[in-house]
Amino acid sequence: MIVGNVQCSIFNQQCSMNREKRSLSSIPTKILCYTMLRLALLLFAFVFYAGQHACAQHFYYAPNSVHIPVLGQKGDGDAGVGMSWGSNYFAVEAAGVYSPKQHWAFMVNALTTTTGEVRRKEDVGTVIRFLELGLGAYQSFERGAGSIFAGVGQGNLFSHYGGGNFSQFTIRRYFVQPGLMYEDQMFRCGLALRLSRLSYPKGESSFDIDVNELNAIRKIEADAPFFLPELGLTGGIVIAPCVLAIQLASVFPDVPGLNFARFNMNLTLTYDFGLMRRVPSKSK
Repeated sequence: MIVGNVQCSIFNQQCSMNREKRSLSSIPTKILCYTMLRLALLLFAFVFYAGQHACAQHFYYAPNSVHIPVLGQKGDGDAGVGMSWGSNYFAVEAAGVYSPKQHWAFMVNALTTTTGEVRRKEDVGTVIRFLELGLGAYQSFERGAGSIFAGVGQGNLFSHYGGGNFSQFTIRRYFVQPGLMYEDQMFRCGLALRLSRLSYPKGESSFDIDVNELNAIRKIEADAPFFLPELGLTGGIVIAPCVLAIQLASVFPDVPGLNFARFNMNLTLTYDFGLMRRVPSKSK
């Protein structure tokens, strides 16, 4: 009887020690995640502030958010909506991705600015509408996923300069986008590089506008198409089955003389179809 009690005591101590080891082993990961989130927020704030003061009132391209999904198997996907801020514009974005077959997925992204007064020529500024479709492949990891997507998007960009003077362009973008995402029970972060070919198939413009605007339009007409690398960063909090995330898209390097809006900062709420399945399995 005494021997049995001793064995039970030793077994309980071992179980307790194992639990403590598992708990301690998770501490560095959590600290790293929170540190990355704080650094991401500071970076987003700094770059957004710089972008707000680096572009003219009118612009001739603005990047939408870079959608970086976490997919694990057939049937996974997500759908989200968010608000975006850039240099002199505010926009609403929607994004979705779905995997109809293991390792394969398609995505759709849309952006539209909300200033209808500009299109009615009641206010000066620039508005943009943009829709893109992509097809890609993905591979899941223990804590996250890697993906690569390619596709095409098209939209309309309209600027009003006052006095009835305006310009409008059709913009078309082909892209290839490799990305990598990390995910645990509380946190998600990732990055992607969107390699874009930007063209302006058609457009029109008034000539009685500011000389800097006219020079930018002439430069676009002469030099298009443009090959633009665009960096996408994201960091968010997991509130299963949703994710609240901050995203940043940035055109780099700078493209002087074109009046491009280089930065887009986005706050989005995403419903992830596969999150409830993935998160419990990763906590075991």
